Amino acid sequence: MQLLSHYRDSLPPGSPLRAAYAPPAAAGAPYLPAAGVALLGVVGLASGVILVGLAAIVAGIGWGVVIRKRADAADAARAEWDSSLICLACTGTFRR
Repeated sequence: MQLLSHYRDSLPPGSPLRAAYAPPAAAGAPYLPAAGVALLGVVGLASGVILVGLAAIVAGIGWGVVIRKRADAADAARAEWDSSLICLACTGTFRR
C-alpha cells in the first residue's frame, strides 16, 4: 500500500496512468463578480431604487454562498484524494 499522491508522483512523465490517478481539479472561486453585484445593490439602495437594490444584494450574497459551497466540495474531494491509498499488487484505490 502506498499513498496515491506518492504513487502518481513516482510515475514517469509520459505515463497514461498519471492522468488516471490525477487529483480532482481545484474549484476556482471568483468572488469578485458576486461582490460586484452586491455592491451594485448597495449603490441601488443609496440611489433610491430599493427593490432592485435589495434584489441585487440578495443575488450577490447567494452567488457568493454557491461559490463557497463549490470550493468546499472541491477541497473535500482533493483532501480525500490526498489521503487515498493504492494497492501496488492490484492497483485498487482505498480511502484511509
